Amino acid sequence: MATIKCTARRMAGGPSHEHISHLWWDSVEDSGKVIQSGYSTREQMVAYIEKNGTTSVWCPDRNPQIKGAWVHAQNNGRIKYVQTVADNRKSDNLLSLPER
Repeated sequence: MATIKCTARRMAGGPSHEHISHLWWDSVEDSGKVIQSGYSTREQMVAYIEKNGTTSVWCPDRNPQIKGAWVHAQNNGRIKYVQTVADNRKSDNLLSLPER
């Protein structure tokens, strides 16, 4: 099964995770081969994670020596959004991605 690897982001209306409006991604096989690339809205990515589980979307760390983190769907009571979780702690991997 392929894993989605986040590669870039677009922000709208603010600097925090709730303001990630789009994520660019690569679908990567276990071998590391990229089989598809694309982008999704925040809502599409939340739906994908809710359908496929918390180990379906991954984001690399800005430091290549550090393991990346899984992307989870979060809910602040107003909107659902995406945020990385590494070692059971929320992290800023998505906010460290290049902007598009």
